[in-house]
Amino acid sequence: MKKTLPYLLGLLLIAVILLLLFKSGEDTEKKYNTYISFKKEDKNPYGTYVVYNGLKHLFPSAAIAINQKDILASTVFYPNKEDQFFVSISPQVLLNEEELDALLQFIKNGNYAFISCFALGSDVENYIEARTSLGNTISYPSGAYGPDSLSVELDSVPLPSTYSAAYPGVAIEGAFVRTNRSTTRIIGRGNEGKANFIELKKGKGALFLHLSPLTFSNYFLLYKNNISYLNQAFSLVPQHITTVIWDEYYRKRKTSQPGREDGWFTAIMKERSFRSGILLALALLLIFALLEMRRRQRFIPVIEPPRNDTLDFVKTMGLLYYEKRDNVNLAQKMSAYFQEHLRNKYHIFSKELNNDYIQEVSDKSGVSAALVEEIVTQIKNTEAKGTISDTELIVLQANIEKFYNNI
Repeated sequence: MKKTLPYLLGLLLIAVILLLLFKSGEDTEKKYNTYISFKKEDKNPYGTYVVYNGLKHLFPSAAIAINQKDILASTVFYPNKEDQFFVSISPQVLLNEEELDALLQFIKNGNYAFISCFALGSDVENYIEARTSLGNTISYPSGAYGPDSLSVELDSVPLPSTYSAAYPGVAIEGAFVRTNRSTTRIIGRGNEGKANFIELKKGKGALFLHLSPLTFSNYFLLYKNNISYLNQAFSLVPQHITTVIWDEYYRKRKTSQPGREDGWFTAIMKERSFRSGILLALALLLIFALLEMRRRQRFIPVIEPPRNDTLDFVKTMGLLYYEKRDNVNLAQKMSAYFQEHLRNKYHIFSKELNNDYIQEVSDKSGVSAALVEEIVTQIKNTEAKGTISDTELIVLQANIEKFYNNI
């Protein structure tokens, strides 16, 4: 039975691991999800439910269309129509050269585009003659850890006045490290005062590029009065917009972390069957290692060292002196040992047995001051009189024993 017990435990552990693996693949409802999704239907902290539904109030006369394809193939973009507003809040919007040309033509004809993302891509940066940088992305996309406390502000031009907002959430954002001031205008700034919001005029429309998309998350907008940041930012777009195009295609086109390409191991772990096989192999390897680590010989019993009980020694010596009736010598030995005990254990080195000494002993040992005072009085009386009776010696011994037992 003892030989088969480890193997039975191993099989039980394998069954538990397999159960957990299958359970992990099931969709379970979470009460609080900090995943950075930017989904319009997501009411969790880092979804965009608030801003999507707020478009109906910001542009009450506009129809809202959902873009599910790239700009070149989309059926909701009307290049020759005016007063359209394209909104994309995504981890990254990496437009290629053809898509960028189509978007610029869309803007030139009297439309507007608002793109808020962590990374724009090289084609967009080259066109606007700007360079961007991406901050710490350690908490993307879970949003449960990493840098926090994001603060942003909007400049007084072109807005009526300067506006600032902040929240104690995840602080992932990009920044413009260089812009062409002759073609673009800085509208807002992020942490450390770095530009994160610019405007590019093109024909009869304008392109707004924003590198702090978390400012449009539910958490940020619902924190204190931060909803004003949304109102101020979108107030740059004319109110006579007839169609708001909400982007879903570029939010979903690339799901990897901004600025980081997936390696081969990450690609394998995305497949459920491969992931389960690798985890099972690791679990079996762990069980094998644990079974092989068990002892193959009898345990060597622990031999305790010889006891050196000083109190027993003192009791024995005390009985010896007591039989010889040398009460004074015995009392002095008991007093010397008692004071040596206080010096070694409580570091009490005072030579005068006064009230301060009594209080210090009581405070450090936790024994009542009355008992300490009685012991000190007996020691002082013995030293003063030079004699001590059997009864007094027994009382002194009892009090000292009581002191040791109360510790």
